[in-house]
Amino acid sequence: MSPLRELLARVAAHPNEMEARLACAESLREKDAPRAELIRAQVALTGRGMDPARRLTLRKRVDALLREHGKAWLGGLKALGASGFELSRGFVEEVSLSEKSLAEHGETLLALEPIHRLRLEVGDGTGLAKAMAQPWFEQIRWLKLTGDEPADEAVRALATAAHAGRLEGLALSNVDPEGVAALAESAVLTSLRWLSLTGNDGSGDEFAEALAESRFSLERLYLSGTGISEEGIAALAGSERLGSLELLALNRNDLGDEVAEVLAGSEVLVNLQRLELARNELSEEGALAFRLKKALPKLRLLDLRDMGLSARELAPLLKRLGKGVYL
Repeated sequence: MSPLRELLARVAAHPNEMEARLACAESLREKDAPRAELIRAQVALTGRGMDPARRLTLRKRVDALLREHGKAWLGGLKALGASGFELSRGFVEEVSLSEKSLAEHGETLLALEPIHRLRLEVGDGTGLAKAMAQPWFEQIRWLKLTGDEPADEAVRALATAAHAGRLEGLALSNVDPEGVAALAESAVLTSLRWLSLTGNDGSGDEFAEALAESRFSLERLYLSGTGISEEGIAALAGSERLGSLELLALNRNDLGDEVAEVLAGSEVLVNLQRLELARNELSEEGALAFRLKKALPKLRLLDLRDMGLSARELAPLLKRLGKGVYL
């Protein structure tokens, strides 16, 4: 493996390590000076305290570099079936592609750029299963499965995949409760911290029941638009398995005041910092269940938008959370 390949592998293995990215820039200084400049500029833009004028200059330079050289930099990835590129901190980190393309070209694709986030269109799941059986799949940290067909077979394959153990984030659509139950029982997905089941309407309670018994240590859970009811919320709020949650999204579920009381009274969700309840059916009385500091003691943000709630009547809640209340 060439020195540059080794550095790219290091970036892929440690996406938030800026030293490896800057080492890549130094390695590319003579071979591809514009790319080296892009890496340094985008890494610099992630820092804080930069002079606003300097920040604006760097952003304009990044835009110019992408206009002039982006087509060449992305050409190899496009030839392998990738699209929807997300280029950050000097490198392509996220792409969209089909499971067929992943199975056929995944190893080459992931060697070209330190890609660790995939938006994957799945059919019958065979391409994904084939890819997950390969060691190079361990580079993937975040996976979103899309497609018109049910993703159940793909999800079941994921639960037992030999090289999916480094997945930290997973977003699933068109999945049934049995598939989520298989995930929840997985002995492989031990690194999973972020799970989205948003939009799988009608399955919220069954999802909650499965997750309440899961092996995960989830930090973020998205269940918006799943039709979850008070029963499902009670299962989540009482499960010690979910004591690690820092974010819980329950938007668009027709939830009422009883749910607010269940959540506020949870002795398990003690690490929850963000709770999203937008576009439900809470009244001011229900929202005030969160006014006391003992109700979800680490809560910092409470989303109550699109329910017509009165800021005046929620004064005790606003006193506790201030600008952390979204109305």
